[in-house]
Amino acid sequence: MKTNDFQTELSNLQIAIDSAKSIAIASHLSPDGDNLGSINAMYGMLTNLEKDTTFILNDEVPQSFKFLPFIDEFKSPDEIKEKSFDLFIALDCGDMNRLGDQVKKIFLSSKNTVNIDHHNTNDFFADINIVDVEATATCEVLFDVFKNLKLYLDKKIATSLYTGISTDTGSFKYDSVRPKTFEIAAELLKFKINFNEINTCIYQTRSKEKTDLLVRSLNSIKYFNDDKIALVKVTIDDLKKTGAKKMDSDGIVEFVRDIEGVEVAVLLKEKENAVRLSMRSKSFINCSKVASKFNGGGHIRAAGGTFHHNDLDKAEKDVISALMEEFDQ
Repeated sequence: MKTNDFQTELSNLQIAIDSAKSIAIASHLSPDGDNLGSINAMYGMLTNLEKDTTFILNDEVPQSFKFLPFIDEFKSPDEIKEKSFDLFIALDCGDMNRLGDQVKKIFLSSKNTVNIDHHNTNDFFADINIVDVEATATCEVLFDVFKNLKLYLDKKIATSLYTGISTDTGSFKYDSVRPKTFEIAAELLKFKINFNEINTCIYQTRSKEKTDLLVRSLNSIKYFNDDKIALVKVTIDDLKKTGAKKMDSDGIVEFVRDIEGVEVAVLLKEKENAVRLSMRSKSFINCSKVASKFNGGGHIRAAGGTFHHNDLDKAEKDVISALMEEFDQ
């Protein structure tokens, strides 16, 4: 476990929660399953402890995660009137910049801060840091936190934790999965969570607009290095013409990775003043290492970054060059 001392930090967390009258919780921009699952689980637990808790979300919730139990409780940063919280808990966030500028200001103004995460690029940005880089998901770390602090789970919290673990393991397909992952999943299933609803919402409900965006993006596919690299692009125009939302590009890079013979898939998504990079690999390419060259990071098999310009052709050239270096080693 990558942390100063797990038991010491747990004790510090317990003291911080017990003494705090106002608590804020948030995660990174562009929410995903582990992001939303961990925030929902923490919100549920703190609510059960009768703590005055503010769930901050600086983004739109993807349709596939609207089944989560506390998802309607969030407030945008613009709605936050409190200038300084007693405690701010950041979840599934490798560094404070991933919180976004508005939420980062709230984080920095809080009296005490906590960082609970599993990314190996985490830079220990809080007063209390609980980071397990061997965990498959922040929800897996959170399960350990709750268990060690003897905080009791319920069906809603278990649903949230299971969602984060399922999505961050690619439905238990990634090689980050360990025996403990299945043990935790088994414990969560004992709470009679709606397994079918979770899987249907996350994996079997795709809008027409999202489908159209997938088809359109696949028309841009390019192959490199004897078809071991596959790259697709999503432009602002693609989103407009399909009527898709910005988060509807989620899942495209995984779809491309699954093509036979492809080792690493790349998605370049055009934004107004930037290009967002997403990568997924199968066996040996370290996506996190490549993403770190482009203002990003993540995991060995899944990572992302940002080009601070919106030239898609330049971004393509640079990321392919960086990947070719990895193949040549």
